[in-house]
Amino acid sequence: MVDQDLFSEHIYSTKFQEEFKKYWHSQSDFKNVDFEIMSKPFKICRISNFLKNERFIENLKCELENYDHKRKDTDLYQFEKSDDLCDASDYCTQMLYQSFQKDLASWMERNTNIKLNALNTTVSMSSARYYETDYLLCHDDNMGDRRIAYILYLSKGWTEEDGGALDLFDTNEHGSPMKVVKSLIPEYNSLVFFEVVDNSYHQVAEVITDVKCRWSINGWFHGPLRECSPKSPRTESIKNFIEPSTTKVKLSTWISKRYLLPSIMDQLHEDFLKTSYISLGDFLKESVYKQITNDLTSQDISWQMVGPADIRHYEIADEQTLPKLLKDFYNLFKSISFFQLLWKYTELDLVPDKKTMRPKMTIELQRWSAGCYTLLYDKLLLNDSEVKIPQLDDNTSTKASAGASTSKSTTESILNESQSKRKRIDTFCPTMTSLSRKKKVTKYLDTQSDVSTESPSKDPGYEADESESPSPQDEELSPQDEELSPDGILGTLDSDNENDSDNDEYKLDVIMQFHTLNNQGPKTGNTIDFIDPSQQQGTLIQIPPLDNHLCLVYRSLMSRL
Repeated sequence: MVDQDLFSEHIYSTKFQEEFKKYWHSQSDFKNVDFEIMSKPFKICRISNFLKNERFIENLKCELENYDHKRKDTDLYQFEKSDDLCDASDYCTQMLYQSFQKDLASWMERNTNIKLNALNTTVSMSSARYYETDYLLCHDDNMGDRRIAYILYLSKGWTEEDGGALDLFDTNEHGSPMKVVKSLIPEYNSLVFFEVVDNSYHQVAEVITDVKCRWSINGWFHGPLRECSPKSPRTESIKNFIEPSTTKVKLSTWISKRYLLPSIMDQLHEDFLKTSYISLGDFLKESVYKQITNDLTSQDISWQMVGPADIRHYEIADEQTLPKLLKDFYNLFKSISFFQLLWKYTELDLVPDKKTMRPKMTIELQRWSAGCYTLLYDKLLLNDSEVKIPQLDDNTSTKASAGASTSKSTTESILNESQSKRKRIDTFCPTMTSLSRKKKVTKYLDTQSDVSTESPSKDPGYEADESESPSPQDEELSPQDEELSPDGILGTLDSDNENDSDNDEYKLDVIMQFHTLNNQGPKTGNTIDFIDPSQQQGTLIQIPPLDNHLCLVYRSLMSRL
């Protein structure tokens, strides 16, 4: 029987339990003053006024204040958490843990028909605190023997404007999380719980208040491992690699004169050989740059959010909808003239010789708003698929923050734009990959020759919102912001050389950013990071938000963007 001294009376009443079982098992939605059951996008319940005595809650919070809350900061999450409270000796904390372990676990098993560990039920429990800009990205909690995830909210007066909602994702036919379809505001003294299943994707939206702390007790009830059928493979999209256009472009129309001078190109080449990285300030002519910046705000441009949400969440432009000048600039990156210029800067084999060299590239015009992110993910489980998200509503496109999980296999990181209250940034991103002449370039980013099978060590997270699964399914989002964030072009140039003695693939990333001038406050931290995923502190190069800078970064497949 549930502890009548700790839990509110309605929890253990016969009427409450009968109603709960009726709607929980019928996959129906239901709401009254005591509890709410939501059947979609996955089954989840919220019980209001969960603990009986408010003085107990205040005493519990006083005890928890004395526990060490360590700050956790990865691409997946940013918040503070305590160690597991299973060995807590303080009265209220110990009483809460023991009541969850025995009474509430028995209640859960009896009313949900979810089998938990017999006799002495295993319960994970910790305290989590989210302050301004803290978050936890999209993930499903599905790891090991976790059967029921729960969160007990401890913050009074929390509102939608404070951020920090528990966002729930729907999934497509391949089981990939797509967009937020429901958001639960952290209600004081409410218990939210759900069965951990294949599609239980959720996140903690970024906290955007600077005067409150989003505080909760959270964890999992554990039980026997579920017998699961293998997940359907996610759709693998084929990257659109294109060869350079044979059209000649007059570079002096676009590019500042000094970057076309032979002496400057020679110096840039020397710098690139030493560092594998160069940044060219005021790269475009000022008049051209201003026109492009203005074109990027055109209402005629069609933007499409890309996913899946447990890997990436940002917008790309449909190049067919670009204004003429912007379209011409976009095509500049595809031209043989620009490939030739990059060859002079880098001496990488980026110019076709019609025999062995077949350079190719991918290119995107990306828009990064508050709430956009990319995550580390396991390429063995998801072959770099990219899914376009249809019919996103306004609320979805502006929620989120950077974050991600690192899997226990080959990992890949993407752009990391974090935190809230950011201006719009447009990023042109052509990426060129080259195979030959690599020995002439310092392997500044080539820190490992073999793929690592171990991920950086991480502290386990606990908020029924965080899991370290050996799959690409661990991750939160950020706040709503009227201002947009970074847009720009990012791309990779790729070239094929049949006679190259080393048959490894290397990339030249080319990045051009716009609309960043108001995006450099001390809390934003939205650099573009190249990392070594096999190292816990693996940042190799950080590109700050800088307008009208062309950045070139040479990297092997073991260094990630």
